[in-house]
Amino acid sequence: MQFNDLKSELIHFESHKTTLNQMTILLNNIIIKSKTCVWWLEVWLNRKLDFKVHVQTKIATVIRTLHSLFKLMNSEWKLNVKSEKQLYLTCITFISNYDVKIWWNNQKSYLVKFRKLQNAALQKILSVFWTSLINAMQIEVEISLMKM
Repeated sequence: MQFNDLKSELIHFESHKTTLNQMTILLNNIIIKSKTCVWWLEVWLNRKLDFKVHVQTKIATVIRTLHSLFKLMNSEWKLNVKSEKQLYLTCITFISNYDVKIWWNNQKSYLVKFRKLQNAALQKILSVFWTSLINAMQIEVEISLMKM
């Protein structure tokens, strides 16, 4: 088995509040510096394994996708609620629910961020005011709260 030394990454997992110095390891005369986070198997891992970086990137991806959908929903050819709901379910929930089983450890703060994005999408789908009740919008569109 051969490894591509240039693609090798090094991370030290730790639970201490202090971070380790950038340690280096030599492999085949290649210096590999320790990183604070690495992308491995479609998941961002950081030193404390709290998946904060992974959730932040997922939220950023959801926001970009939502803005793209909002542009489509605001077009001259207004989509009906059923089509907007289907777009939301196929595009947004796929991104936000990907790898949830790995990082979810009852972190309520992560769930709050995803719910805020879901509420914004519901408001856009139904074209209602931001003061409208969330429960009523969920019943109208038949989308339940995100449950992890």
